[in-house]
Amino acid sequence: MKRRTALKNVLFSAAGVITFPAWGNSWNSKTFIQTASIFTQNQAKTLDILVDALIPSSEIIGAKDLGTSAFINKMLADCYEKKVQENFKTSLENAEKLAKETFLKSLSDCNKIQLNELLIKLSISVDTQQKDFFSLLKQLTVLAYTTSEYVMIKHYNYIMAPGHYHGCVNV
Repeated sequence: MKRRTALKNVLFSAAGVITFPAWGNSWNSKTFIQTASIFTQNQAKTLDILVDALIPSSEIIGAKDLGTSAFINKMLADCYEKKVQENFKTSLENAEKLAKETFLKSLSDCNKIQLNELLIKLSISVDTQQKDFFSLLKQLTVLAYTTSEYVMIKHYNYIMAPGHYHGCVNV
């Protein structure tokens, strides 16, 4: 009886070990291509602009180029409650309104300095909804960027299975 249980456990662990590399290698920006977005087209455009303002492109790839917006969309859709999703959506629209009030132009027409000023206003706002929005936006952007395949391999020198085994070496 115990032999059957042990054999079953060994088979399940072997199946897990065999499928682990395929699971680990499949996390990149292409895996977050979604069929339906929780955002409207204007909200998605605003999200792209804000994500690009948080981690802009320079000598290295920025957050927008790595598909951080798709990650944020997937995380909000799958892991957060409807209340948080609605707060995030309305705050995206409010960010556009704040840009129009402050700079008298659309968020897409603002330069980098104005976008930075807007992000600072959102971060020090007394409105808890705006502050929560900015905190969540920043957390998800940094999470998506730092765990992307590009950053993990190019900057953190991440190796999927470290410590290669050389079976036949002189001791």
